[in-house]
Amino acid sequence: MKHIAALAPVLLPCLLNAQVVINEVDYDQPGSDAAEFIEIKNIGTTAFPLQYLALVFVNGAAGAPATYLTISSPSWPALEPGAYFVICANAATANCGHVSTPATNLIQNGVPDAIALVNTQTDEVLDMLSYGGDVTGYTEGTGTTAVDVNAVDDRSLNRWPDGTDTNNNNADFRLGCSTPGATNLVDDVLCSVPSGVSEIVNSAPLIVMPDPSGERLLLSYGSAADGPVTFEVFGRDGALLASRTVQGDTKAMWSMPAHQLRGQLLVVRASTATSQQTRRVVLP
Repeated sequence: MKHIAALAPVLLPCLLNAQVVINEVDYDQPGSDAAEFIEIKNIGTTAFPLQYLALVFVNGAAGAPATYLTISSPSWPALEPGAYFVICANAATANCGHVSTPATNLIQNGVPDAIALVNTQTDEVLDMLSYGGDVTGYTEGTGTTAVDVNAVDDRSLNRWPDGTDTNNNNADFRLGCSTPGATNLVDDVLCSVPSGVSEIVNSAPLIVMPDPSGERLLLSYGSAADGPVTFEVFGRDGALLASRTVQGDTKAMWSMPAHQLRGQLLVVRASTATSQQTRRVVLP
């Protein structure tokens, strides 16, 4: 495993068709980090033999990547398409399939750090997540700027939409609700976050409402939005239905056609360079 960092750039093409991905990571909780977990998802169409998978945890803070933990087990099952497998530090974690040690501080807190999934038969790197910055040899695209927080419990780094892999960590991961072994949620209605946590909430309000006819969805973000605002509308399953980037020096607004979405639960996200908010709405 010690040679993986050097080989990662050579093996990068293997990532283009990754069957299993790092789908969610909770590495920071209030107080002692005693409920950390990492969730793997099979986004392919056939079962994947987890017995041939290793999770390699990498400390990138010193400039030269160094493995600090490797987790694998020949007893792990085959993971069916669409299924999740959770490795945790605490057996009380929902849907945990493997309890690992240490029980506290299992996953480092990222300045920066990385995690890789490795095929132990071929040494191929199947997926990588760099967080807290870029870790040389362990970053897909750019390391995610999303940050797990210890201000509140039950927050984690989530692929959003669930299982989506564009081979760019910063595009694929958001701060959201902790959902080990279940579909990822980036929804501050279901897991509210204090206003001081800029990854989800800042002082500029996101307003989402249908017009009286129900034919359009009205979105507003402001005031004093910090630059362009990207509005994204997702279905209940996380599929991206529509998006628009609007200049928002004072207030950003978008009136979106919605006649085909009536009766549906939607998740609306507004993102700027430094903040993000989400809202849920059901169109009449």
